[in-house]
Amino acid sequence: HPRRRDDVRAGKFKMTKSDAVLFGLNARALSDEAKAQLDTFANSLSGLNRYVVEVQGFTDKTGPAVYNDALSQERAEAVARYLANRHKVPLRSINMLGSGVAEGEQKTREERAQGRKVEVRVYVPEI
Repeated sequence: HPRRRDDVRAGKFKMTKSDAVLFGLNARALSDEAKAQLDTFANSLSGLNRYVVEVQGFTDKTGPAVYNDALSQERAEAVARYLANRHKVPLRSINMLGSGVAEGEQKTREERAQGRKVEVRVYVPEI
């Protein structure tokens, strides 16, 4: 049966790793730096028996909401595709969502740059 996020909240899974991969303005493709980050992230999965990877895409606050929702989803898909195709992370272990605009002030260019991201998190069963 599919694992639901409330299973994680209920304490059945615990987060063991979290990282954020940044994207350029309006970018959907992974940069070489993002790929290197995901390579390191995927290597941390080796040796884990059961795990869930959450892939959550975000955008900065500029642009229409409908555009940002779609862009955040495309960014999440790019990360999930890379993990599945390049690192053979099982699709059943990947939960993915485009969440639109990232939280935060985003008043400065640097703050907006930090909002153009995909967060990846690993959860493992609690014993």
